[in-house]
Amino acid sequence: MPNRLVRQQSSIDYFIDCVVLSSFEGESSFLRNVFRTAGIRVHHADSISEADFLLTVTGSTVLLSDVIFAGGYWQGALDLLSKGHPLVTMLVIADPVDREFLEDIFLRGACGVIWKPFQFHAVTKLLRAAHEASRERRALFNENASRIRPPANAF
Repeated sequence: MPNRLVRQQSSIDYFIDCVVLSSFEGESSFLRNVFRTAGIRVHHADSISEADFLLTVTGSTVLLSDVIFAGGYWQGALDLLSKGHPLVTMLVIADPVDREFLEDIFLRGACGVIWKPFQFHAVTKLLRAAHEASRERRALFNENASRIRPPANAF
């Protein structure tokens, strides 16, 4: 019986929050339902401003952006992260026909591409890797910040 409780507790603790920036609510609903069993919570945003809000209030570590969404492109989502959420990692959701639009995706700072049709296990693995990258960024940021700050009793 105790093993069950430990497993339940660890699955609750391991939730990854991510925001999906897409014009297609149905796609986000599908991802929400599919990834819930993998411990990944999906929040849907249909604009840059809504993604900004959701990243802030949910503490999401990953942003999934369609190549094109209402009011913007994946580059705009990367700009949002660089200006306001530098510790969040980004993955782009794309169809194979979008390949030519994504030539410089890694040079611009995206962490990866999720190709349609979705392969559940591959996408789950990529989301977890992006989440870990975000956590590592946060740890490095906190470590560097503590080196810069003077000790509390320095003055």
